[in-house]
Amino acid sequence: MDSWEAKALDSSLGVFLRARRQQVRPEQQGLVPGGARRVAGLRRDEVAMLAGISTDYYVRLEQGRERHPSRMVTDGLSAALLLDRASSRYLRELATADDEAEVGVAFDPGRLEAVRPLLDSLTVPAILVDRWLNIVAANALGDMLHEGLEHRENYARMVFLSPGAQEFFVDWPELARCMVAALRASAGSQSGSGRLERLVGELAVASAVFSTAWAQHEVHEKAVDRKRLRHPLVGALAFNQHVLELPDSDGHQIWAYHPTDDITEEALVRLGSLATLSAPPFTTREERTS
Repeated sequence: MDSWEAKALDSSLGVFLRARRQQVRPEQQGLVPGGARRVAGLRRDEVAMLAGISTDYYVRLEQGRERHPSRMVTDGLSAALLLDRASSRYLRELATADDEAEVGVAFDPGRLEAVRPLLDSLTVPAILVDRWLNIVAANALGDMLHEGLEHRENYARMVFLSPGAQEFFVDWPELARCMVAALRASAGSQSGSGRLERLVGELAVASAVFSTAWAQHEVHEKAVDRKRLRHPLVGALAFNQHVLELPDSDGHQIWAYHPTDDITEEALVRLGSLATLSAPPFTTREERTS
């Protein structure tokens, strides 16, 4: 395990603060750098001053000796570190996380049954993912959307480990960066869990791009995103990806892909015909891997 991974498991909050502190230039906060600086970005005392807390308290936060700052403190740190809305929420989740608790990722069978008719009624590709980006279920078009790629049980593994991913996803470099940040945002308060440790470890060993991006501690949340694909069966596809979070579901989301042009709409008709021949209208992760 790399040293940064070990540190992340010791104190997710501390590692996040340290990484983001190093990304803020003094002049961005109206500070005039004086003399030679031994650190990239802000110094600890500068963050403390900007956040309205003592330097000693901030040092304890970075070192993991204090893990549950108040909302007032996290708001001050968000302002000091120039965090956007998603990153600020992530910081608050780290600050309020139970050190011993780890949520489950299983989707209640009754809840899954309730979601089935919704996914099946959609005329566009749709998948259900959990907070670790496991693809829990999909409608027929969703099952066919990433045809030809490997590791389709987990979106992050598919993006970083599938041999054809960089050709399949037209904007792979941007997708890769956003996928890492989305995984961190989705994991939230569970960023130090064993499940995430195993997934991150696998991806970091296999992909230098993932390892570098994960160390940046960026957080990404979007309700709508653009996706362009080179599908092996129906050609070029362009979508607006809509992210719908299910309440009280341990972070499960529906990703629905709405076509942005006539070419994609026509391609989906052809893909739907192929899906009818090759798969049931709705599949779960267990059904696809059995």
